[in-house]
Amino acid sequence: MSIDSMALSTEAQQVFDAAMRLPDVERAKLADKLSLTVDPLADPEWQAAWGQEIARRVAEVENGTAKLHTWDELQQIMQEARHAPRKV
Repeated sequence: MSIDSMALSTEAQQVFDAAMRLPDVERAKLADKLSLTVDPLADPEWQAAWGQEIARRVAEVENGTAKLHTWDELQQIMQEARHAPRKV
């Protein structure tokens, strides 16, 4: 799901637009703080979707089709992602 496809109320869109003008670090702190106010486990659709996704990922690991990374590889991937242009 892209950011553009998420419909927001006018007020929420204004808050989002203001947040997007913040520096990355402040935006990350705000996102973290907001995420703590939402309980995704209360949503049965969310639980079902993640249950299916977790089962799919476990099956990939068990049958050998998952692309696994070492810690060093993962650090390199994260470093590259930090410096890649953001898609908004």
